[in-house]
Amino acid sequence: MKKRNIVRIVSMALAVSMIAAMTAGCGQSSDSKAGTGNEGEAAAGGEASYKDTITIAHWEEPTTLDPQAQGKMSCGAVSTQIYDTLVTLDENGQPLPCLAESWEQIDDTTFRFYLREGVKFHNGDTLTAEDVRYTIERACTNPGSSSTFITFDPENTKAIDDLTVEIKLKSPDASIYDTLNGQRGAIVCKRAIEEMGEDAFGHAPVGTGPYKLEEWVTGTELHLTANEDYWGEAPKTPNLVYKIITESANRVIEMETGNADICLNVLASEVPRLQEAEGISVEMGPGYQYTTITFNMQDPVLSDVRLRQALAYAIDREAIVDAVYGDTATVADSIMPTTILGAKTYDPNMYDVEAAKQLIAEAGYGDGLTLNFVVQPLEEMQRLTEAVQNMWKQIGVETNVSTAEVAAYLAQGNTLQVGIRNGSASDPASTLIIYDSAFGDRLNSNNAELDKMLADAKGIYDTEKRAEAYYDICDYLWEQKWTIPLAFKNTIYAVSDKVEGFEFDRMNYLKMEDIQVLE
Repeated sequence: MKKRNIVRIVSMALAVSMIAAMTAGCGQSSDSKAGTGNEGEAAAGGEASYKDTITIAHWEEPTTLDPQAQGKMSCGAVSTQIYDTLVTLDENGQPLPCLAESWEQIDDTTFRFYLREGVKFHNGDTLTAEDVRYTIERACTNPGSSSTFITFDPENTKAIDDLTVEIKLKSPDASIYDTLNGQRGAIVCKRAIEEMGEDAFGHAPVGTGPYKLEEWVTGTELHLTANEDYWGEAPKTPNLVYKIITESANRVIEMETGNADICLNVLASEVPRLQEAEGISVEMGPGYQYTTITFNMQDPVLSDVRLRQALAYAIDREAIVDAVYGDTATVADSIMPTTILGAKTYDPNMYDVEAAKQLIAEAGYGDGLTLNFVVQPLEEMQRLTEAVQNMWKQIGVETNVSTAEVAAYLAQGNTLQVGIRNGSASDPASTLIIYDSAFGDRLNSNNAELDKMLADAKGIYDTEKRAEAYYDICDYLWEQKWTIPLAFKNTIYAVSDKVEGFEFDRMNYLKMEDIQVLE
C-alpha cells in the first residue's frame, strides 16, 4: 500500500536555541529555519546506518563561489557550506556568535568584534582580524556586494590586533548584523585571494566553514568534503554532491528515483506530483521571497500616480496567485513579506475594474495606451505576464512583451518601463533597496522625500521605533503604487524520508552539517 505523503507546513514559531548556535558552530540564522527532520525514527530497528554522501538537486549552477561577487541565491545555497560569517541571527533578528565570540557597539557608527581563537581556513591559514578587515574592504568595492555595504567605511575599518576588528560605518545602520550575517559578508582568506586572483578564487574558494570544495564539474555537479579542521562540531555526513539540474521536472525525477536526497527551490507546479511520490516529504513555509510588478517612475506615462493606481485596480491578484502558485504563496498584503520587520499589512482585495477605468480616463488615457513589458524567460514569469496582460486589456492597456535573461534583465536597470521581479531579503533595508536612489535606484524614482525616509529608518537602532518608521514607508509606497506587489512565496523543499536533521531555511540556504541520510 502506498504511503501517504505529508506536506509539512513549517511553523515560524520554531527556532534553534541560542545555546546550540553558540556551541555547535555558526549554524544558520534561527529566524530563517525550523527543525522538521526525522530524528530518532531509525532507532526502533537498532543502530542506524547512514550514507557517507548527501546528494542535493540544485536548480542552477553557481556563477561563482566568491561570496562578495555573488548576485544569485544559487551561489549562496552552496557557499553557505564553505564559509562562516561574523554573526548569525536569532528568531528576532538579534546577533548570535559565529566567528565573532563577542562584540560591542562603541557608538552609532563603531562596532568592535572579538574573534574566536584558532579558527583555520581550508588552506591551513589561521583566521585573523586582518582577514575580516580585508573582507569588509572588498565587500565595499566589489560590484556584487558594494550596494549592500554602502554604509560601511572601509578606510576606517581596522584590525586592532589579531583577534579584534573594529568596523566603522559612514552613517548609522541598524541592518549591520543582517548584512554581516548574509553570504556577501562571509569571511574570506586574504592570502588565498591575493595569491590565486579573484576569478580563480571564485572557483577554488577558501573559507572556514564545515565543508570545503573538492571538485567542480562545470555544468554537472559540485563535490564538497568535510573540513577536518572545522572549529565547530564536525559535519555528520562527510560528503556533499550538488547536482546541477536546471529542468524542474528532472529534479523531481531525481527525487522519485532516489538519486537525490534533497531538492532545493521546488516550483509550485511540482508540488502536487511530489505529494504523490513514495518516500518524499514536501517541506514548505513562509520565506522572504516576493514577486512584484515594477514601474519606471521617470517614464512620462507611468509618472502619473492615477495611471499606476488604475493598473493596480485592474489586477485580480487573488486569481493570479491561485492560478500560478496555488497553496504555495499568499496574495501580497504589504510592500514587503510579512516575515520582515516593519511590514505593515493592508487589504489586498483591491480588484475593481470600474475604478481602474475611471482613473485611467482621469489620467488622459481613456482611449487606451501601450506599455513595454520586459520579463525573464522563466515559466513562472511567463504565466504571470500573460495573466496581467489579459487583465490590463480590460481597461484598454496593451502590452508589448519582450524577454531578457537574468543578466540582461538586471543590466537594463532603471531603463525598464514595466517589469516583474522576484526578490528576497530578510531585513527591511535590503528589501526596500530597489526604491533607494543611493543604491542604484532600480525604479528610476529620484525621490528625495523617500530617500530621506529610507535613510532615517535604516539608522534607527531601537527595534520598535525602526518598525514604526518602516510602517510609514509602507504607507507611502502602498498609496503611490511605485510597484504592485503580487505574491509572497513560500520556500519549498522536497526531502527524502530517509533524511534526518533537516532544518527548514527561508532562503534556500540549508546548512548541511547536521543532516544525515539513512542507508
